[in-house]
Amino acid sequence: MIEKALSGVFKVVTDEAAGNPAFARRMEDALAKFAEDFVEKQRAEHRVGDFHPFIEFRKVTPAEFEARLMKFDPKELRVIVDKHHLDPASSLKPKASKKVLAAHILAVSQKRSERDAKL
Repeated sequence: MIEKALSGVFKVVTDEAAGNPAFARRMEDALAKFAEDFVEKQRAEHRVGDFHPFIEFRKVTPAEFEARLMKFDPKELRVIVDKHHLDPASSLKPKASKKVLAAHILAVSQKRSERDAKL
């Protein structure tokens, strides 16, 4: 059922793109932007690697941890936040600055470390 519905939607889009060059150009631009964003996110995930903020926080002092976080760029910090679910309430703005992201990761890691120490 879903295959038939999607097939119908894609047919409408391809027919419109074939008959309307402006629409086709906008579709190409939108798809190119999506592809660029996807590639950038993949690169950021690769650069972050297996960095785990809770584990790394326990290895060094808070100042050293913050210095290490500042070595990442904002996209990489966002990957860390998303990967480790450090912002479940979505309180961070989508385009938060590097300093805000690093401070948030530091605060959450510190709270987690203090909580774990009590257990």
